[in-house]
Amino acid sequence: MLKNTSRRRAITLVEILIATSVFSLFMVSVFGVFEYTRSGFETGSWRVQRQKNAQTFLLRLKDLLERSNHPYQVAPNGATVRVSTSPVVVNDAWFNKVAPTTNNGIMYFSITSPYVPRQDELGQPERPGVWKGVGLDCKNKTLKLYLTGVWDQMPPHTPAEIGSPNPARFEFGKTDGDFIMSLPDVAAAGVFVSAATQTTDIKRPTVFLTVELLLEHPKSRQKVQITETMTASIVDRELVDVETRSAGSFPIP
Repeated sequence: MLKNTSRRRAITLVEILIATSVFSLFMVSVFGVFEYTRSGFETGSWRVQRQKNAQTFLLRLKDLLERSNHPYQVAPNGATVRVSTSPVVVNDAWFNKVAPTTNNGIMYFSITSPYVPRQDELGQPERPGVWKGVGLDCKNKTLKLYLTGVWDQMPPHTPAEIGSPNPARFEFGKTDGDFIMSLPDVAAAGVFVSAATQTTDIKRPTVFLTVELLLEHPKSRQKVQITETMTASIVDRELVDVETRSAGSFPIP
């Protein structure tokens, strides 16, 4: 009687090691693809979110810059008369150039409503103007933009020219509309100023002030950057009304 005997070949240690190595390489490849996909997704999400944040931030700054002005008083005939000069002050570290951000203030200016004196013949009571201060600071690559009606809430290094020329006529302390907003991951910034060559009102000079921001992903293995730019048209300003302070001024603790 014949018997069929089946023999199963034993798997050797070498074969096990080879199979394990192949499987490991496969898993490493899969993990690499997963990691690459995840990294690409995170980078794309960061880019979209930061671009949106930067555009919102710059639009808010643009609105404030275009409202910045010198203090004015309304004369009895209805004309407005400038009572003092209030400059836009820019840190020279970023003036007319893009440079890495540091822990310093970048720009300061003010917004005032006109002072209306009392006019008894018209039955018009006195109406004080209102002062607002604006600051753009940077700390740890995060920009902070703020509007405040309280002088003591401005940094101690704020130039005195930004303050009220006469607190009795241009009042401190009005907090309606005050706000603070921030923008992280700002690696570099620049503030560029030029005279406007064409304006709608030739009697009121205008300057263009452009702010450029370079944002950089803080955790990406490869350098991922986006650039956003805004230009504000500031009426009733000449180039001399945009002043600078030496690089290193306005340290933020």
